[in-house]
Amino acid sequence: MMSSAPDASSSTLDVTPTIHARGVERLDAVVDLVHALARPRPLIEVLDEVPRRVAAVFASEVCSLYLREGDGLVMRGNVGFTTSALGEVRLRVGEGLVGVTVECMRPVTADTAHAHARFRSFSMLDEERFPAFLAVPVPGAHGPSGALVVQRSAGAYASHDVELLMALAGAIAPLVERARIVAGATVRPPSMTSTGTRRVTIPGRALVPGRGLGVLTAVQRPGARGAASDAKATTRDHAKALERAILACDATLDVHIRAAARRGVEATFLAQHKTILDDGRLRERTLEFARGRGLAHGLAQVAREATRTARLTDVPMLTERAMEMSEVCDVLRALLTHEATSAIPRGAVWVGETVTVFELLLASRARPAALVLSGAIAPGRARTLVELIGVPAVCEVAGIYNWASDGDVALVDGDHGLVRVNPSRRERDEARVERAGEGSDDGA
Repeated sequence: MMSSAPDASSSTLDVTPTIHARGVERLDAVVDLVHALARPRPLIEVLDEVPRRVAAVFASEVCSLYLREGDGLVMRGNVGFTTSALGEVRLRVGEGLVGVTVECMRPVTADTAHAHARFRSFSMLDEERFPAFLAVPVPGAHGPSGALVVQRSAGAYASHDVELLMALAGAIAPLVERARIVAGATVRPPSMTSTGTRRVTIPGRALVPGRGLGVLTAVQRPGARGAASDAKATTRDHAKALERAILACDATLDVHIRAAARRGVEATFLAQHKTILDDGRLRERTLEFARGRGLAHGLAQVAREATRTARLTDVPMLTERAMEMSEVCDVLRALLTHEATSAIPRGAVWVGETVTVFELLLASRARPAALVLSGAIAPGRARTLVELIGVPAVCEVAGIYNWASDGDVALVDGDHGLVRVNPSRRERDEARVERAGEGSDDGA
């Protein structure tokens, strides 16, 4: 007798699927991270959220996200290390264990990372506290776009950890790719010429933390020519107007000198500018040159006279004093003619190479939202001025002139050292929400 075939439908009735409900810590963390990565989100959120979530998945004290910028790798996201490391920890591709994983496009592990010959030490990190190390490359459309690293104080990473972190790096990759991080030397494509059409992220170094949103504006020194009414004014009117401008600058310097003293910041150079303002010869020479020509002309002549004297004597102290005199005269001209203050919208993002006392004094009027500086700002006078202005600031943004123009909107991320040109509507809205309590208008 032939045997009958088993009933397929009856054989599957006893199979019960397992629904992995919440309650398993590692699985819950992975599921939450995958869901978070599935939603388009700004790079700034990725840099803050991904390291925190990945660290939780791998029970690690440290997680770092490095981004590929030109020929190097820069730590832009992190949990576990000091925030000052963001934008400061930099490696070449192939340098250190992180550089190796990017160079080879393969995962790298070490049970005692700091004992490895390829280990690259950074004093600000004190990585010896977290010897267990796992790094994987973050892939990109045209090669590696970064690296994802976890570290912990005890417990080597197993093979299943390597596989999982590699898979998560693949999920992170599209978010990094969409940010369009451009190198400073990259030339802007000819097709991208109109304001508002470029959406890129330009890397730099963080100076002052926080985020600022506004219209990009280059701060220009005022011209020597004032309004026609200024030239026709009487000497008495000139004297009154000049005195008001001097008193305004003097009061602003007093505020900053007190602020520097409270913070323990060296700012004695501001006292030199006060000395210039309080010197009666500044008033006398300005009014003398202003007769029939106006205060703008008079102040320009005073600055030119100081510079000419410094060149003839070639004394370093006089050269520095001439520079200070020029800064004072420029800001007085800006206040008197309203040329600079009216040209710069309130709440703009100021773009320049560095910062001088001119920008410090002008900032009290124009109230910038943030500073984007193309040059390096070493500890010293310029760094002090940036801190006293007190808005989010990023320096060494070499690509700003290639990828942005006056009128573009920028989101300046002083936490991670990034400048987002023409951010999305969501990014702008989130930045506005952060600043809502300040009552400021970003103009964007």
